[in-house]
Amino acid sequence: MELGSLMRMAGEAGAIDIALGIPEEPPPEDAVSAATAALAAGLHQYGPPAGLPELRAAVARLAGPARNWALDPEAEVTITCGATEAIMVALLTVTDPGDEVLVIEPFFELYPGMVTIAGAIPKPVRLTGPDWRLDLDAVRAALTPRSRAVLLNTPHNPTGRVFDDAELTGLLRLCAEHDLVLITDEVYEHFVYKGLHSSPAADPAHRARTIVVGSLSKSFRMTGWRIGYCLAEPGLTEGLRRVHERTTVGASHPLQRGAAVLSQRHLADRESLRSMRDEMAARLTGLGFEVSLPEGGWFALAHIGGLAAGSTRLAHRLVREAGVLVAPGSAFFADRADGEEWIRVTFARDPAATREALTRMERLFGR
Repeated sequence: MELGSLMRMAGEAGAIDIALGIPEEPPPEDAVSAATAALAAGLHQYGPPAGLPELRAAVARLAGPARNWALDPEAEVTITCGATEAIMVALLTVTDPGDEVLVIEPFFELYPGMVTIAGAIPKPVRLTGPDWRLDLDAVRAALTPRSRAVLLNTPHNPTGRVFDDAELTGLLRLCAEHDLVLITDEVYEHFVYKGLHSSPAADPAHRARTIVVGSLSKSFRMTGWRIGYCLAEPGLTEGLRRVHERTTVGASHPLQRGAAVLSQRHLADRESLRSMRDEMAARLTGLGFEVSLPEGGWFALAHIGGLAAGSTRLAHRLVREAGVLVAPGSAFFADRADGEEWIRVTFARDPAATREALTRMERLFGR
């Protein structure tokens, strides 16, 4: 994988990483204290596979109101080992080998491989225009008798789009019309910079065919804790839990104890991220990149314009000559050549280091 080799180069060169979304501030002290207390109390063994009851209740309180969903922690919330496992569990639950899964492109780089591991076939559906709109006609055109599910990410990585109600309503209608399950990855739901997060699960008429994937690890910027979850109505949840028990059995017991104390008051300050987003977009634009201001999430997808003959070459040059790691766009497209016009950068890392990375880029390009 190109990004993997670039990461090794960057490590050897001591480059500043603005490619990967890894926040660097400590997690909430309350959660650390509760997890430490659980370890000290000897809670080292398995918890309930579906997740600790108190953590499922906390997730229901956090995730339900924004979706107008009175979530039942006993029957509709399942705790997983991060959102990655949650997506894998959802795919394994709703697809059989040979089924097709529509994947919105550009996509989070792990999605196609996850679909393939599940035995299904990923079918990319490209977002359109400079503002990365969800083209419902393109979705319809991609459907075949083998289509079984749609994998959506909102807020979207890597573009930063927050899909609006019209796009989501149209997609839900297509799913109902063609008997598809919508797997909606909403790990950045608390990082929307204008308005509020809009979830497909807010429409109760379509919940029976919707699986929401979320992440406390992302919401509270403590990515190494690997605490994710699936939200689904009881019929789907029963299947999800059967698969989950055969993948990881359950998430870390003491870390679940820590995460169970988290609430809205522990959420990260969106304003600091918004400020860094604005600064990064402005400075990249000043260098000659074309940047569509992200509406949500932690990432921006920047068009390289005439700065280089392809993003892979540009990424290598940035590591070698500027000591800066960015992600080439090829990782986010089915046809890697389609991504050569783009780089992905994150504004979720340490602000001082991010500013220094941008300064190094400015020096390299003589700005």
